[in-house]
Amino acid sequence: MLIGVALLVVGGVAYLLGYRGSTHPSAETTVVTTTPAPVGFAFTSAGAVDLSSYASSIAWTTSEPSTGRLRWGPDGVEPMLWDSADASGTQHVVRLTGLASSTMYQVSLVATSADQHTARANLSFTTAAAPSQVQGSVRDGVLLVNGEPFFPLLAWQQCPEVWPGSLAAGINLFAAGSPCASPSSALSELAGRALVAGADSSLATSEPGFLGWFYPDEADARGLTGASLPALPAGVRFLTITAHFASAAAPLPSGRGMYRGLVAAADVVGFDVYPLQELCQRNLLPLDFDAQQQLEALAPGKPTFQWIESRGMRCGSSPGVALSPKTIRAESWLAVAAGAHGLAFFPPDWDYFAAPTIQGIAARIRQLEPALLQPVQAVHVEAAPGVRATARSYHGATYVIAVNADTKASDIRLTVPALGSRTLLVLGTPKTVKARGDVFTDRLKPLDVRIYVAPPAS
Repeated sequence: MLIGVALLVVGGVAYLLGYRGSTHPSAETTVVTTTPAPVGFAFTSAGAVDLSSYASSIAWTTSEPSTGRLRWGPDGVEPMLWDSADASGTQHVVRLTGLASSTMYQVSLVATSADQHTARANLSFTTAAAPSQVQGSVRDGVLLVNGEPFFPLLAWQQCPEVWPGSLAAGINLFAAGSPCASPSSALSELAGRALVAGADSSLATSEPGFLGWFYPDEADARGLTGASLPALPAGVRFLTITAHFASAAAPLPSGRGMYRGLVAAADVVGFDVYPLQELCQRNLLPLDFDAQQQLEALAPGKPTFQWIESRGMRCGSSPGVALSPKTIRAESWLAVAAGAHGLAFFPPDWDYFAAPTIQGIAARIRQLEPALLQPVQAVHVEAAPGVRATARSYHGATYVIAVNADTKASDIRLTVPALGSRTLLVLGTPKTVKARGDVFTDRLKPLDVRIYVAPPAS
C-alpha cells in the first residue's frame, strides 16, 4: 500500500513522489531539498522505507547508473555516521540501524554517475514509537530488540513521578518492580515511550510486552550460582554482579570460580563498582574502564553494561569523591570506551545535576550509536597513568574515545591503527586534530572526555 509522499526538488523542478514504508503513525519521511544536477542525471525518487522503532532503510533511484554515499545522524546535531552504496546501478537501498525510537534523523545523499556527475539530496524521517510487543535477542555482543541493535540506557526501580524526567534524559529501558510501581503498571504507563524489564524476579509474570527480567541484584554477593539462580519468564535474562570478579578487587569468600556459571545463565551482564561513592577512592576511577574490559573477557559474545553512580551515597561530599557532572560523564565514557554496550544509572533518585548530564550522554550516544556498538580496537596510549582510550571503525570512519581519569592534566599521544594522517573532529568543540600517520596528540584536563571522529578517507 502506498502510504506517503515526498517532495523531491531537482534543478528547480518539484516532483511529488510516493514511497512505501512503515504504517506506524509516528513514522514519517520527507525529502527536503536537492541541488541541481547536470541534465540527464538526477534523483528520480528518494525516501525512507521499512521504518521501525530502531531502524530504517533509505531507498533511492537515479536516472543513470550511479554509486551513492550517505551522511546521517539525529536531527539537531552534526551527522557523524556514514554509509555507501558502492555497486553501480539505478536503484539503491541502504539499511540504517542503531536508531532511537520517536526520533527524527537527517540524511544527506550524494549520487555519482559513471562520468563523475553528482546529484545531492537531503531527507529526513522520524522513527516509530517504542514497540509494545518486543522480542529480545543477542548477537555478537549486541542486544537486539525485534531484530535491530539497541543500546540500553537504564534506570532502576524508579517511582512514576520520576519517569517523565528520566524519559526526557534519554532513558529507554526501565527496570521496574518496587513498592511504588509494579512491573505491570510500568509496562502500561510507559507504553510507546520506553521498554520495560522486570527488576524483581519474585514479581515475575508471563504478561507479554516485557523485554526481559533481572536475576536477583548482585547475585554473586548473595551467594547464588548459575545452578541456584531462580527461573525467569521468557525474555532477555539480565544479570548484575559486583566488581569482585575483577583482579583489582578482593574475591568473595566463594571465590571467582562461580562467575562463569552466573554469566552463562544470563543473556546480558552488568556490574557495579562505584569507585567514588562506595569505595570512596578517587584514584580508583580508572577501574570503571579496567573492570569493564575484564567483564568483556568474562562474558565473550554477550552484551555488557555498567552501573554509573548518579547520586551521593556512602561517601557523600567527602573531598575528592563528591559526584559532579564531570564524574558522571567520565565514568559513563570510561565504560563505553572499554566495550560497554549499555549504561545504567543508580540509585533511582539521581542528584539534581544528573538528569541534564545523562541527557547529554544519551544525546551523544544517539549521535554515534551504531559506531559504538562495533568491536573495540586497542589504542596505544602514551599519557598519565589514569588516561584510557580505545577506537572503533564504522563504514570507513574512525571513532576514538579518550578519558582522563587521572587527578592531573596530561598530554596524550595516541596511536590508532589505520588512521592514516586524517583530520579528526573533536565532538562538542570547533577544534580539529591532525594526525601524522596513525598518531595524534592532545591535552586533557582531569575528568576530560574527548570523542574524536575521523571521517572516511574518501
